[in-house]
Amino acid sequence: MPRKREMFERTDVPEPSPLRNVIGALVAVAAVAATIMVVVFAWNRANLESHLGDNALEEAVHDLAQYGVASPPAGRSGTGDTVYCTLLLTISSIDAQGASLEDARILAINATKGSAVLVNLPVDLALTVDGNPTTLSELCVKEGYASCVLPLGRAAGLRFSNGVVVSTDDVLGSAAQLAGTDPGELLDSAEAFISRIRTDMDASGLLELAEHLSQVDMSSLASVDVPLVAESVTDEEGNVSTTDREIIDEGELGVLIGLFA
Repeated sequence: MPRKREMFERTDVPEPSPLRNVIGALVAVAAVAATIMVVVFAWNRANLESHLGDNALEEAVHDLAQYGVASPPAGRSGTGDTVYCTLLLTISSIDAQGASLEDARILAINATKGSAVLVNLPVDLALTVDGNPTTLSELCVKEGYASCVLPLGRAAGLRFSNGVVVSTDDVLGSAAQLAGTDPGELLDSAEAFISRIRTDMDASGLLELAEHLSQVDMSSLASVDVPLVAESVTDEEGNVSTTDREIIDEGELGVLIGLFA
């Protein structure tokens, strides 16, 4: 008579751990978290890099470079000094559309004499764009900060050879502290600073500005108001008259920053 088969459990087969599902879930969560961290880091890095080499500012500085600089006025002559000019614009927000202009200055560093001057510009400075009268602040609000560069540079008779820096506060002191930084390490070592600005300059250009600043005694940096003169207009008959607007006196500005003597 056939014998009934008996069932035995094998002892060499590992039993599934009761924690297997929990461990699997933890591994999956860790993987997702790591992926999110990588994505966030990459996004933050790309966003930070966009603050350097701002396309709109680059284009404006390039367009301005096509025009000549102011000539010495009567009774003045060129000094031959090397003067680096940087346009500094302080606005309410570097990320918002229609941000208001709060402050405008031109930093002029005379590399020949080792001196510098900070020229204050009125935010309602009178400018003319495509034959239409406007102001510096109106341009900034309506067309963005980059739109200020070309008409302001032409009105001042200057080229911003040391670039343009747009920020929400005064960053000159912080910029000077960047001197000596390796360009490849700038994004990591100066993240807080770069997040506060937008500039046409790349890392090397920004560090060049920092080197120029480091050679200037920032504590005694002279701050002066830009020389202004009444705007003159000529009618169809050739008669010259003045308006109630004041524009930059190119000649006196050149004297002030060391270009003319």
